[in-house]
Amino acid sequence: MRIVLWLIGGFVLGAALALGFGILLPYLTPVSLREGAYAMNVAFFMIPAGAVLGTVVGLIIGLTRRQR
Repeated sequence: MRIVLWLIGGFVLGAALALGFGILLPYLTPVSLREGAYAMNVAFFMIPAGAVLGTVVGLIIGLTRRQR
């Protein structure tokens, strides 16, 4: 059960961090915001990729903490 909680936590935290990074990126670098392409990149690529990466990290942390 704890592994599932780590998975869900990693999923949510990864998606939230990707969203925050996606919102912050145009202020740091020159990114074209033309016709909403950047927003679609954030919504359909960055957030799902962050969620998947967070889920993998959550799984790894959950499995390593289980062995203790």
